[in-house]
Amino acid sequence: MKQPLLIRVTDTEEVPKLRSISESANNISRWSLLFKFLLVTTTIGVFTAGLSLIICITPTPPTVHVHSIHISFNDRHLPIWSATFSIKNPNEKLNVTYENPSVWVFHRRRLVLGTVRIGSFEQKGGEENEVVANGDETGAIDEVAAREMEKEVAVKGSVVGLDMVFLGRVGFYPVASALWGEQNMTAVCKNVRAKLSTADDNVYRTKRWDLSFDGRRDCRVRLPMFP
Repeated sequence: MKQPLLIRVTDTEEVPKLRSISESANNISRWSLLFKFLLVTTTIGVFTAGLSLIICITPTPPTVHVHSIHISFNDRHLPIWSATFSIKNPNEKLNVTYENPSVWVFHRRRLVLGTVRIGSFEQKGGEENEVVANGDETGAIDEVAAREMEKEVAVKGSVVGLDMVFLGRVGFYPVASALWGEQNMTAVCKNVRAKLSTADDNVYRTKRWDLSFDGRRDCRVRLPMFP
């Protein structure tokens, strides 16, 4: 009688443990959240650093005040005049340059005198300077403006309202001008109340008018490209 052949198979390898689909999905979800958190944190950090840099290199406009103006002219309209300004650079860490600044004087939006140019200059951080503009007899006062000032004095007394404009191309260094570029700065000093007086001019044997202002008048400064 034949005996059945009994074969015994022994598996010595361990059967790997199978992870559930939900457990793998949870791990992926955790890594995804961590990546998103790091991405958001990095983006915020870069944005904050960039914004801080822009704020640091965005200059504060200079402050300008007019302290005096003296204009003398006669019937021949040969003006001799001077004006004094104080200009301060409020940026402690930035220098500022002023290229070929000029001064304009207006009465009722009419140019009283020809443009007077001032030499270029530079200010260090926090520095304040006195700037003097001097005119001479090479220019001529506007005749219509002269008549209007006389009429104003006849109606309102001996005081005339003048508007003064300080105009120059400015640049801030280091770094700032690389971002913002050099710009035309305009400082407008509105309604500078100058006293108009008359006297006899013994040189030209005619009447002489003198306009004078001594005090302090704030000027509104504008830099068009700065936020």
